[in-house]
Amino acid sequence: MLSALLNGQHHSLSRTIAIFEGRIETQPTTLKRARAWLEAQADEPLDLVQLADAAGVGIRTLQLGFRRHFGTTISAMLQDIRLARLNARLKAAGPDERVVDIAFDLGFTHLSRMASAYRAKFGESPSATLRRLS
Repeated sequence: MLSALLNGQHHSLSRTIAIFEGRIETQPTTLKRARAWLEAQADEPLDLVQLADAAGVGIRTLQLGFRRHFGTTISAMLQDIRLARLNARLKAAGPDERVVDIAFDLGFTHLSRMASAYRAKFGESPSATLRRLS
């Protein structure tokens, strides 16, 4: 009867009870720190040791946490952050700016992979975005 009362109606402790019973998960603080570090260091080469240190956990724990809580890998999340920034920079670019220069500034090192990923995410090439908005 107590369970029915606690779980049957929504109240101020409903979320806490659901977390405790394992029906919903919260994002661990370590993953929040890792994601913030990725955002802050997105234009730098990925260093898993530094990322794990910033998060306060081991590399493998971090990799498993990204898969479990974000449904992606660390590298894929970093690429997504960079692609979003590239899109924003291309939309704000001046007439004399080039895709190559912007991409290198944002940490991309392999331009054909970057262009393929950009097209898959945004439905057009980076140069098409730049031309369309210039």
